[in-house]
Amino acid sequence: MTSASRSPRASLLAYASIAVATRSATEALGPALLLTAIASGRTATEGAVVLAGLMALAALSGPLVGALLDRAAKPGHVIAMSVAALAVVVAAMSVLLPRAPIPILVVIAMLGGLAYPAIQGGLTSQLPSMVSGSMLDRAYAIDASTYNIGAIVGPPLAAAAVILGAPGPVLFTLVLLLCSLVVIRRVPFAVRPHRIRGHSLRRDLVTGFHALGRTTSLAVTTLITTIGHGGQAAFLVAVPLVALKLTGSLAMSGAAFGAEAAGGIAATLLLARRPFRHPDLAVVTMTGLIGLSLGVMAVTTSFTLLVVASVALGAGNGPMITAMFRIRARESAPEVRAQVFTTGASVRTTIYAAMTAAFGAMVALGPHMIFAVGAGLQVAALAGGAIVAKHGTGRALIGKAAVEPAESIAPD
Repeated sequence: MTSASRSPRASLLAYASIAVATRSATEALGPALLLTAIASGRTATEGAVVLAGLMALAALSGPLVGALLDRAAKPGHVIAMSVAALAVVVAAMSVLLPRAPIPILVVIAMLGGLAYPAIQGGLTSQLPSMVSGSMLDRAYAIDASTYNIGAIVGPPLAAAAVILGAPGPVLFTLVLLLCSLVVIRRVPFAVRPHRIRGHSLRRDLVTGFHALGRTTSLAVTTLITTIGHGGQAAFLVAVPLVALKLTGSLAMSGAAFGAEAAGGIAATLLLARRPFRHPDLAVVTMTGLIGLSLGVMAVTTSFTLLVVASVALGAGNGPMITAMFRIRARESAPEVRAQVFTTGASVRTTIYAAMTAAFGAMVALGPHMIFAVGAGLQVAALAGGAIVAKHGTGRALIGKAAVEPAESIAPD
């Protein structure tokens, strides 16, 4: 079914359903693998190694998956096959995780990692083929909120599924993916009349990488959101430490994580009703809000203030992601749009993983120092963006379009 045969609202509703289901699954999968490993008698370290294998290939395969989506006559089939492949991997994990050798589990997990880019950035890259104009602005805001919804729904329910037995958390993730496969046929993905040909896959990959810096606006956005995303890893690492320090309970870290996700949902849903007029400026201001929130966390000794700052962090991150999506769509040509989305997501995933490891090595310095470094990275991101904007092509500045948009977005 093509988007032309359905109303924009119906198309967006179908898309939102699949996005919530798949992103709840991907958010749940990490905790599910760790919980199932521990409940099966393995160590947390073994579970983490398997998870690292999955995330490593997820980070590296983004450009390839994006190129395949851009070349496919029916990109929806690529996304559906990716969801199905991840479901097969998760089903295998539910059986093999308690008993199979770790190297075999890592290889299987890596195969699952190949599906991640299609479910994350690849799915988002298809929105312009379903809706347009001001509806597209709202669609990006709704899409950004699906990540927050997934973060709230996925991990807690995966943890609760332990009561069903050791494989329970992984089986819960499998159910979400199977539900996604049922719904995905209702999503009106684009159908191109002819498969895109003429260039080798290698050339398309190179073109996709270059597209991230094709305009100053996109280059600035990519730099700010990538460095800033790495800084946000401080929140993941330091919140459990500071919660234990301030309240004596590790479980209280859930309040801060939940507050951050709730702030993101509230802000992005509000943004769906009143979209930003200048997404480039929004990236800058929201990154500043994230830096301020982490700065407050770096100095506070009040758990209540930590939770308030967590809400502010989410309220900055959700709209920042929405603005980033709009800029990617505006500044990328249709033939490389999926690559821009998946490659950008892969770069962000890579730096987030690297900074998570770096912040983990800083634990001895205390959680407040970790927060401070995270805040400093937001400042560094803005400074780097300003330098690129000043010395870039001269065809774009923060707050203005770099070139004639590949696909215009109508103002409110």
